[in-house]
Amino acid sequence: MDLDQLYTAKEASLMLGKEASYIRTLNNKTPKKLPAGEYRKIGRELIITKDGIEKIRESLGGLK
Repeated sequence: MDLDQLYTAKEASLMLGKEASYIRTLNNKTPKKLPAGEYRKIGRELIITKDGIEKIRESLGGLK
């Protein structure tokens, strides 16, 4: 497992140019919008892969 490819929900949100709570809110309100198998909740922390972030970016219309 490449730990350099894992990000917290806060890090992922900021990488997408969104508010720090964006991914966590997405998970709480519309979890089907998160790519299956690309994220996991570990304790209280939501972890997402780099590929998962890219899939979300694509669904947002290719935001940088």
